[in-house]
Amino acid sequence: MKTYNDIIQGFYAPLTAYLEREVVPANETATRPPLPFCSYTVLNPRLVQHGPASGHIETIVDGDTVLERKETDIEATFSFNFFGQTDLEAMSLAAKAEEFLDFVGEYELNSRGLVVVDITNIQDRTLYLGDAYEYRVGFDVWFRVKEIKERVVANTIDDVEIEQI
Repeated sequence: MKTYNDIIQGFYAPLTAYLEREVVPANETATRPPLPFCSYTVLNPRLVQHGPASGHIETIVDGDTVLERKETDIEATFSFNFFGQTDLEAMSLAAKAEEFLDFVGEYELNSRGLVVVDITNIQDRTLYLGDAYEYRVGFDVWFRVKEIKERVVANTIDDVEIEQI
């Protein structure tokens, strides 16, 4: 089964390497990294997709063991924010990340079990903090993964006798 940690680990290392900047979770009480940097948060952790093969149960018989496997395509929506000392610095980092997620990193992400379904347009998300601005821009990304659930069927019927009437 894919976990949300697997999804994060799927994009975290390659995106961090490509940006050459820190990528951090947004909603944590931790020391803020030096500018520019990227933060992410999960907006919607599990959207079940109902494609033609999604969610169907497959039975696998291996000797005396019967295993049932259910594969479901799920999507998770992440929001990425890019912080900079200027709006141009934040926009440049966001554009570089969008380039990686949309095209450059496609094969790397696929090898990690992630498919980028959609990316919203880059938006200005700058905040006015009273006497200064916090320059940030961002976009949202829909990742698709295959969730696999398995169970061993314990009570199987080996032989059946039918009495004729």
